[in-house]
Amino acid sequence: MNSKFNQVQDEILYAYENTRFFRKHMERAGLVPRDIEVPSDITRIPPTVKKDYRQSFPAGVIASGYNLKSPHVMRFQSSGTEGDRLVSVVLSYDLARRQASCISVNPKFSSLWQPGLKLRTCRFAAPNCSDVECANPNSTMASRMLGDGTLVLPVYHDLLTTPDRMIKMALDEIEEYDPHLLFVDPTHFAFLTRAMRMAGRPPHKKKGFCIMSGYTLCTQVARRQIKQCYGEEVAFADMLGMSELGYLGFECPHGHQHLNTEDYYLEFVHNGRPANPGELAELVITTLDDQLSPHIRYATGDMYRLSAEPCTCGNPTPVVRAEGRVKNALWLPDDSVVTPKELDELIGPAEWIDMYQMNQTNDDEFSFRYLRNDSWTQQLENELIEQFRDTLKTNNITCSVTQYLPADRCGKFISCVSSVAIREEKRKQL
Repeated sequence: MNSKFNQVQDEILYAYENTRFFRKHMERAGLVPRDIEVPSDITRIPPTVKKDYRQSFPAGVIASGYNLKSPHVMRFQSSGTEGDRLVSVVLSYDLARRQASCISVNPKFSSLWQPGLKLRTCRFAAPNCSDVECANPNSTMASRMLGDGTLVLPVYHDLLTTPDRMIKMALDEIEEYDPHLLFVDPTHFAFLTRAMRMAGRPPHKKKGFCIMSGYTLCTQVARRQIKQCYGEEVAFADMLGMSELGYLGFECPHGHQHLNTEDYYLEFVHNGRPANPGELAELVITTLDDQLSPHIRYATGDMYRLSAEPCTCGNPTPVVRAEGRVKNALWLPDDSVVTPKELDELIGPAEWIDMYQMNQTNDDEFSFRYLRNDSWTQQLENELIEQFRDTLKTNNITCSVTQYLPADRCGKFISCVSSVAIREEKRKQL
């Protein structure tokens, strides 16, 4: 029996003995830890979901012997894209270990782990992604400084309405703080690079620091703008993560996404069964050696495709393609699905688009709105509309240029959204 499965058994036993929620969860399923004898038995445990942890927090999901004031306990809130914000806890050293495991796939980021380095990080993302007030134009750098040396840059709740004063503050503070790492929401940061270009401001430097994107899908449109601004000298990579758990994966130098199997046991589930390589699946996670708040078969709501081929970079960890959240997928009348990632692959870097949003407004109706720039031509727009029609299998697609696209109520900008309620049977197809 492999050691990884032994770790899973240990995690199940620990969660059963030390967290009230999970003991009840197992009892409702008529299970005890010794029932999980072989790897296939894991699927007998019903998946746990955000609602379970939200309703049971803190006493039901924090392990016995710990509380919110225990040493090294860090508290996080989700942005609220699923509705109510989810509060989670993690031990600081677990978070650091998961981060190191993930980032190790990309040697371009090795400078962040220099011995003795007191890491300076600037964060630029939706206000709800931070635990400090960063949407107030009168806030100060000192009031937005986190204990780990992260400076949260000022940004407004509705990205495209961010006042010029706050944009200038953010750019000035990047120069003043001179971070080793810029940790950004890609759409937010692309907006900032456009503001830099309009103001005639070059990057404060192009060497000696890294840029890491997270929080939302890194569209090719956003990536193009960031790379055009900072060039190839600045290391840029996309991080896969969740506020509940921290780092899940990272992008290697070859541009492929790798998931962390040192700190997590991963399942890719399609229609209730293990997915085949290349098949659209929901990621289900079990933490390993989490003494504070273990998560067992945690259904993330995130769609992935697992590659059957090892990565050309040589790293042995699983290669995946993050497809986006289930609730943001476009569901077609024939019950097929177009994921946010597939839509983005269709649009590509699109030199003529600065920002876009596709909205499914009805079962067979779609609205594409975008911010355009001087590279736009009617032919380019017409060609993209034809691609949409072929992929979405309908002619009911409106396309319009705009100067404003609203952020989600949580402050994030979601590039692919569906106003059509996802029927329960469609959820079960993943």
